Amino acid sequence: MKVERLCNFYACKYHLSIILLEYFKWKNSKKYKVITFLQDELEDEINVLIEKYRYNIEETKDINFKKTKDIYDNEFEKSKNMIFIVEGTMDYISNANEFILDMLEKNSNVKIINCYNFAKQKKFMPDIIKESDKILYTTGEKIID
Repeated sequence: MKVERLCNFYACKYHLSIILLEYFKWKNSKKYKVITFLQDELEDEINVLIEKYRYNIEETKDINFKKTKDIYDNEFEKSKNMIFIVEGTMDYISNANEFILDMLEKNSNVKIINCYNFAKQKKFMPDIIKESDKILYTTGEKIID
């Protein structure tokens, strides 16, 4: 199993929504099964941005941007190529990552994008970055040196 961990730091839900919309604008989301674990719902922000800035709805129509009620009830269809978007507190993200890794099959090619609210998690940024392979910015993925 190949797991690539990305981290992202966002200022507000609209900021995170723009980052994700830009990411899926350039990343062919049809090649990947995209699963979300969201402590905070992003659906309203995503819909406003799609309408206002004319993002292509096709790129994200199969992605669930609603709040995940219970991490352990989030059933997903396994696929060879998967992207997980995880947003929430440190504990929430840790629990979701543990659940994801337990559920995956050995031949999976996986990206886990852990999204942190900058204001709430800034004191943990050095540790978060050390545990990640890349950082996801609005402009795309950057390898951590």
